[in-house]
Amino acid sequence: MALLLVGTDDGVVPFVDGARQPVELEGRRVHALTRQRGEWWAVVDKRTVVQRRDGGQWIELGTADVTLTCLLPAPGGAWCGTTDGRLLRLHEGAFAAVAPFSEVEGREGWHAVGSDVPYVRSLAETADHRALLANVHVGGIPRSGNGGASWRQTIDPDADVHQVRAHPKDRALVLAAASVGLAVSRDAGESWDVVTDGLHATYLRAVAYTDDAALVSACDGPFGTHGALYRWDTQGGGACTRITDGLPEWLAGNVDTGKLDADDSIAAFADTDGVYASDDAGARWAVVDVGGASVHGIGVAAA
Repeated sequence: MALLLVGTDDGVVPFVDGARQPVELEGRRVHALTRQRGEWWAVVDKRTVVQRRDGGQWIELGTADVTLTCLLPAPGGAWCGTTDGRLLRLHEGAFAAVAPFSEVEGREGWHAVGSDVPYVRSLAETADHRALLANVHVGGIPRSGNGGASWRQTIDPDADVHQVRAHPKDRALVLAAASVGLAVSRDAGESWDVVTDGLHATYLRAVAYTDDAALVSACDGPFGTHGALYRWDTQGGGACTRITDGLPEWLAGNVDTGKLDADDSIAAFADTDGVYASDDAGARWAVVDVGGASVHGIGVAAA
């Protein structure tokens, strides 16, 4: 059973094997859809963390006193990024600031682009659960190898990273969508190389993993109109290959952070015009009708 969840201004629109189901969390703004260990999590109304139960029921786990930008499920709760550049730990219903994250070396060099202050844009955990990575916009990718007790900067902040994502099975592979191209780490986020070959533009906003590759979105700038989707071989590396089957000549602007997801052979994304889905690891795509809702997050799960 393939599941697609679309987070919108008016709840979650679910699709099971392509068939639309009743709206969940109706009336609530949903973003930061995240799948971890077979469970779905999200942020609703900007500050509340929720978890999905069987049957499409969602339970509230806690409400923060600041706007949450992203989350990463963790035992007993979740790690949550904020609009003011902090990292919070939600545990058993209570939020607490992760003080060492606010003391990471180089933090004074973080700077705002498209926001009032630098903020945490995405979070990731390696497949062996040994490393945490936080993408700051704009502030690079701080990394912790000891459960958040200390953090170290791993990439030049001016790489302007928009999403960091660890491979679900390969404990060493981490990718990041950045304005300089696709940042690739083969040592669990300790160091990075950048791939630009094959891309029509180096400005990347989102990345996700299929069964044997990564999907990445590229556009001709933050306010560009020429967007495209690419495939990158996670084993062999090499150049990125553009995907066109079932897609318009150019996607409508950026496929943004959190709006591209994949699991095994199932994939989906949203640009500013609509939602597309694939059941063959991104080779071919078809339009998904979500009724004109404003989309804030995309999540998929294979059978």
